[in-house]
Amino acid sequence: MLSVSQALEERKESPALVVVTTAFQLALVVLVWLLALVPAAVAALTMFAIKTLGGVLSAWSVRPRED
Repeated sequence: MLSVSQALEERKESPALVVVTTAFQLALVVLVWLLALVPAAVAALTMFAIKTLGGVLSAWSVRPRED
């Protein structure tokens, strides 16, 4: 009967399968990061745009004259 270490050493893995599996894992990690970061980035840019436009509009607002 083979020991566990001998069984692992004798197991042959396809190099192409290893490459495909590794690429799939990397793509999955990148997808999860993008799904987490894109909404946060959009929210931050939206708040930045709102604050910037609010500042510009308040600077352009008509103020009553002080005579």
